[in-house]
Amino acid sequence: MAALPEYPDSDFSDDNLSPLDIAFNKAADHVRKLTNKLNNNQLLELYGLFKQGTEGVCNTPKPGWLDGRGRRKWEAWKSLGDMPSDEAKQKYINLVQKYDPDSNFEEKATKETWVAVSSLRYSPEPDLVHNEMNLLDAAREDCEERVKELLAKNPELRHERDEDGLTALHWAADRDATKSLKAAIEGGCPIDAVDECGQTALHYAASCGNVESAKILLKAGAAILKDSEDCTPIDLAIDDDVRKVLEGAN
Repeated sequence: MAALPEYPDSDFSDDNLSPLDIAFNKAADHVRKLTNKLNNNQLLELYGLFKQGTEGVCNTPKPGWLDGRGRRKWEAWKSLGDMPSDEAKQKYINLVQKYDPDSNFEEKATKETWVAVSSLRYSPEPDLVHNEMNLLDAAREDCEERVKELLAKNPELRHERDEDGLTALHWAADRDATKSLKAAIEGGCPIDAVDECGQTALHYAASCGNVESAKILLKAGAAILKDSEDCTPIDLAIDDDVRKVLEGAN
């Protein structure tokens, strides 16, 4: 599973680790008990935080477009940017506890140490999180109202891209964030905008198996285009449901 530690056996005893590392390792081990209860997006988020916590900033090449699973794992890690390792570990622990409220790894650390290693021990107010999101963040997190707000204030944001050429539509389609996807489309984000590899949001919906996102994009007039490797969304569809939707529109 993507969210599990890749090197579960450590040469170090707990005596050699900080309280945060001890709690992090306990949380990573606990994830094994939760994998059947978590969906792919939840596992990917845990995977990205685990990699950031153990290896730091993503420093590996982006997988090829035919490696859909590898690409999604890479993007989950890459999206964390330069987040400090300790912060990623704390977020990982918090997320595991969120998915299993009965778990408690924080008791492994003293309160004083826990506060020192992470300012995220107490969650920020929801309205602050909302106000700090940029368009791509809001699209990824399915924050429909924030997408509408940003595009209403500054329509030019509809052309905003990240370093890989992904627009709000790409991110929303990738995460199957259907509310923010609709809001971004209604806000004028170009339906057939392509990333640096020539892929549209429809390519992303297809390669992730996101049927509802694919339907929304097609209804909005998305074209079935070829990317830079001559692949259409139909070529990249990972399951029959998505393929049927795309073939029905072709």
